[in-house]
Amino acid sequence: MRSVNAFRERLSLWGTEGDAVIVDTGRPWRLILWEKAQYVPCFDLGDDVWFTPEWFETCSTEDEHCYEVIMDKACRYSEAHVEESGPARAVVHWKNALCNTLYQIFHGNTRSEEYYRVFPDGIAVRQLIGWPGNESADGLNPGMWEVGEFILVNGPGVRPSDCVEPIGFSLTNLAGETLDLEWPHPFDRRTQLCTLKPEIAEWSEYIGVVHLKGRPKPFVAFPRDQWFFPFDNCKKCGRPHPQMNAFAGASSYSHWPANDSTEFIAWTPAREEDIQTKATHTSFVNCGYSYRGVTPPRPSSWLFLTGAVTGGLEEARSLAGSWLSRARVDSSHLFESYAYSQRAYCFRVRDAGPVKVTFHPTRPIINPVLRLVFGRPPVRIMWNGTVLGESEFRAQEVGDDAVVWINRVLDKETTLELILV
Repeated sequence: MRSVNAFRERLSLWGTEGDAVIVDTGRPWRLILWEKAQYVPCFDLGDDVWFTPEWFETCSTEDEHCYEVIMDKACRYSEAHVEESGPARAVVHWKNALCNTLYQIFHGNTRSEEYYRVFPDGIAVRQLIGWPGNESADGLNPGMWEVGEFILVNGPGVRPSDCVEPIGFSLTNLAGETLDLEWPHPFDRRTQLCTLKPEIAEWSEYIGVVHLKGRPKPFVAFPRDQWFFPFDNCKKCGRPHPQMNAFAGASSYSHWPANDSTEFIAWTPAREEDIQTKATHTSFVNCGYSYRGVTPPRPSSWLFLTGAVTGGLEEARSLAGSWLSRARVDSSHLFESYAYSQRAYCFRVRDAGPVKVTFHPTRPIINPVLRLVFGRPPVRIMWNGTVLGESEFRAQEVGDDAVVWINRVLDKETTLELILV
């Protein structure tokens, strides 16, 4: 079992070169934030195919510009940093401004920042913090506020049809209800998913998977819960759920990544010669706070679980259920909280002595994470009375605390005893 390794290096790819932050867990995918992609966090899935769950985006009602980080070709506002790199997790921090290709920032100071907390299983919690602008009226009023999109990045010569399965995208929930979309999408305009399956308006969570041939399958999960994922009612059906829209056909674009040109407005559809010679990107489904101009509070935060799976929908469901289904706990020490943004059960251990915790899960907890506030590694762990070997967990110091990641599935009442040694 490998640890998490986050580092910086120069990355030369697709005919250009730039600074990069890379997070490697030894899995068949890795997280890359590359200067030539404006430091947008992307999962490298192998063989010139990447995936990103997107960024914070808005548009103007006065012009045709998109205001988003990928218009910041010179990275005037976009920057990425490694905040933690250790055996149990890595944390990368990305900051950017929402500008157009003229480097004008919407409402003067609209920006966002994101944290990706990446664990040894290659799965990350994405925390998006959006700061809608309030400094000026530049851009007039917003047309929408978007927080996510399922985007495949294709290297030069890579066609989406070469790597996307006939069922290219699935949206599912923990109950197993599923909406499958053929690839290319069988409609000629953007289509709201609630018109294809009205029941999704009542789902408690959304788990989207892009089905790829011969590669890990990227996924994103998020709850229908205003506390963790704020949203305005759907513009199409008026019901209380995040609006999601499927793109028409096989929508591919050549203005991003690895393209320094700013001589375009909003986007540039990819031509055949672009697909052969440039990196392009393909959009499946997007998701927003609002597509009718309602602005979220400043600031607002959204949480996602994201990464890739090799086992398809069922594995993605299991990971999402593990993250979203908080177990009941009994503890010898003060139980602080379950922190969804950290995927971690947090306990205060200022007092001396072993920390004894009994978990009562409602769903299997895959690779449980614990944060021991005021604890310090090294840690010895007993699982129902059996000592775990060094290969079965990872621990690291984070400030004044210890973060522990355990390479096991907790699927029944289980008692852990953690001894700080």
